[in-house]
Amino acid sequence: MHSLFSLKTHLLLVTFPTAPHTEVTAKGDIVYSEVVRENVRKLEAYVEEMASGDGAAGPINTQKVQDDVLKLWTVVKSLPEINQDQKNRIKALYEDVVRSLHKGPDPRARVQPRNRRSSSQFLRPQNAGATPVSAGQIPLLHLKRKVGTTWEYSSNLTGVYLDILHEIATSGTTFEGKNALCTGVGKGSIGVEVVKGLLSGGAHVVITTSSYNRKTVEYYQAIFQSFGSRGSALTVVPFNQASKQDVEALVDYIYNSLNMDLDYIMPFAGIPENGREIDGLDDRSELAHRMMLVNLLRILGCVKNKKASRRIVTRPTQVILPLSPNHGLFGNDGLYSESKISLETLFQRWASESWGEYLCLAGAVIGYSVLY
Repeated sequence: MHSLFSLKTHLLLVTFPTAPHTEVTAKGDIVYSEVVRENVRKLEAYVEEMASGDGAAGPINTQKVQDDVLKLWTVVKSLPEINQDQKNRIKALYEDVVRSLHKGPDPRARVQPRNRRSSSQFLRPQNAGATPVSAGQIPLLHLKRKVGTTWEYSSNLTGVYLDILHEIATSGTTFEGKNALCTGVGKGSIGVEVVKGLLSGGAHVVITTSSYNRKTVEYYQAIFQSFGSRGSALTVVPFNQASKQDVEALVDYIYNSLNMDLDYIMPFAGIPENGREIDGLDDRSELAHRMMLVNLLRILGCVKNKKASRRIVTRPTQVILPLSPNHGLFGNDGLYSESKISLETLFQRWASESWGEYLCLAGAVIGYSVLY
């Protein structure tokens, strides 16, 4: 069962950039809304604002900091109330600080103007207005790259990223001929906004819903009527992401019945687990963990198998992983943080396992993204 809508006119959506706005009422209720950004009326201005970012730290007097830390360590180790085990741990922290002070600056940082990517020169008109990124800035929107075992800010990747955003803001983009699978696209979600953009660019989007009924179908039909463009299509499929059977049936339907090969997967479905500490884990926690981690991996595995059986090795599917900075920081959310942090292992498994030629990974984290 599914619903399919199609349209034969071409549209490219342009909207006013918005910003998050939160108010606390007199009763203590938190009211969230999106408001138009002040003095940002065009997407180009939004990209420039996101490129401005935070200032990076200035030069550090390494010797002075090291001397000050040494003085502190000398005082701490002389205190009689600190036992040997505590001293060893403090000494280890002291040695870590000293080692970090001797790390040099990022050799990848650059300040010269960036050249346009050669591939895009044939696709879009030249743009001389790309916002430069200096070595002394970390833009609000930026990319990190893997260096050893850690992710570090990359000015080179960020420069390319901002150039592409600037191109899209000034010249537009297209998803014509592209196929996408999006889960977690309920009303008011991040996912449904992504769907609007994909439809506006001409993509065929498959979305899933756990409440397949007339009201739901009419809601998505209205979205398609507002944002659909020439060549775009929207397929709505009933789906329970916590079900292994549904996962396998969904991917079978996409590849066998729709005869599609997915270009993008955005598995944003989730279940809130608010109010659950480690002594309150229950069936809902297990259900959410299976939905947001185990069966998310199953979706990727099923897509890999379909591509491998068809020998599709020249066009890997781009997966946008819904990561989070919440690694237990907030607490009281069941197995949510475990689900999110476990997805990060995929960046290591991409290289160590056999599916790397079928799937590409990007991890979207609040405030920044990681790529592989």
